[in-house]
Amino acid sequence: MKRRQFLGTLAGTGALLASGRLLADFAEGRNFMRLDSPVDYGLEEGRIKVVEAFWYGCPHCYSFEPLVQEWKAELSDDIEFKYMPAPLNDVWALHARVYYAAEQLGIVDAIHQPFYDAIHEQGREMRSESAILRFVNQMDQDADAFREAMRSEDVARKVGRSAERVREYRLEGVPSMVVNGESVVSASMTTSHEQMLEIVDHLIAEARG
Repeated sequence: MKRRQFLGTLAGTGALLASGRLLADFAEGRNFMRLDSPVDYGLEEGRIKVVEAFWYGCPHCYSFEPLVQEWKAELSDDIEFKYMPAPLNDVWALHARVYYAAEQLGIVDAIHQPFYDAIHEQGREMRSESAILRFVNQMDQDADAFREAMRSEDVARKVGRSAERVREYRLEGVPSMVVNGESVVSASMTTSHEQMLEIVDHLIAEARG
């Protein structure tokens, strides 16, 4: 049994701790926001969806990413985790196309972290399609296929859908995490990235309860 599966079991008894913190330590309005009109994902009963809204150019998202990688590696089978690039302006939308093109081509693992690194470690702005395709080529990936994917209707539709979700979630910044389309945790509502994940654990436990 994975750690969060075990925590979920304890939730039913009222004895649950989320990463060592009592559930009562986290309060709606202070540590997370409940949406007035929850977004319905149509998930099957017993499953919980967690979405991280991010932007590749965000330094906070970049520093948060290693923690997210560790955290999601331990998620139990009832959790569905998704990244959602937030297209809040033209550059963010361009970077959203990068993520969804990589997803379409099945190369997220080859592109996701290296693209973050290129921006934050190498100082590459990645503000044009040509700069992005040079990067893709340097990653030994097919730049022509990537260009086609970035320009595809499917990717455009996903970017548009993400823009809709940003509005529905009432997101004002990144990183933010949304649990079951109804509870939102943003970096501004927490004291650390670690606490952000503790609050998400809290909300997962609530959803199970």
